[in-house]
Amino acid sequence: MICSLASLIFAIFPLSAHAQSDTIIPKITHHQYNLLNPVPKNQMKEMETDRPDVTESAYTVEPGHFQIETDLYKFVRNRDNKTKSTVHIFNLGNYKLGLSKRADIQFVIPTYVSNNVRKTNTNQIISRTGGFDDITLRFKYNIWGYSGGKTALAALPFISFPTSSFSNNGIQGGIVFPFALKINEKLDFGTQAEIDLVKESNNKYHPEYLYSFTFGKPFSSKISGFVEAVFIYNPNANHTDIFANGGIIYSFSENFNIDAGLNYGIKRNADKIFFAGFSFRL
Repeated sequence: MICSLASLIFAIFPLSAHAQSDTIIPKITHHQYNLLNPVPKNQMKEMETDRPDVTESAYTVEPGHFQIETDLYKFVRNRDNKTKSTVHIFNLGNYKLGLSKRADIQFVIPTYVSNNVRKTNTNQIISRTGGFDDITLRFKYNIWGYSGGKTALAALPFISFPTSSFSNNGIQGGIVFPFALKINEKLDFGTQAEIDLVKESNNKYHPEYLYSFTFGKPFSSKISGFVEAVFIYNPNANHTDIFANGGIIYSFSENFNIDAGLNYGIKRNADKIFFAGFSFRL
């Protein structure tokens, strides 16, 4: 199963990048710009974001500029025959700083998370926890496509630290390879292949694989949307989750977007996720 999944990923991967604007051809910037010598605002490319879809952007933040992308509110619901759980996440922020023409650094910080588990038949509370969750450090490197063209490829390794006040997930990490393709002026296509190292409750680590693809389309100068499919395979449990996602983005300006959408787990016991957030660039 793992070999067939990997073969599928890398067979599709070269043909396939993030829904919203991450496939817009950026303006060419000069090599001398860096963290201490920011790109002038009149030479900046269009803002690229890793949210709101699952598929990451293949582009980095402009050198010397700061970008915030956050789920202001995210609601996660799950249920089976015995229990039902709800998770409320507030201000799940991704704070990004452009380091060079090709690289940026990112800190994903969840401000507050509330977890509730109840019995399905009686609605009795089994557990209730809340607090600060794990912090994730990410580094994105644009392999090609930063200075123009219809395609872009990036590598995004990440590591999560066990900073949670209510769970002990240990150190976890992985790497993502997002790829962007601009089909035409009205349609963008994106995909990514991801490998994670996940810690289970028995303190053992195992790999987990994610593949996604997404289509983004502008409806006007201010409004755009995306549809997305996500596949997550856990070889340890021999289990695959499939998500059908979608969302709407409204652009107040070239540096400020708001969005809302859902990630809908197809299987009965898969997560159903609803979110609303924004992206802002300085």
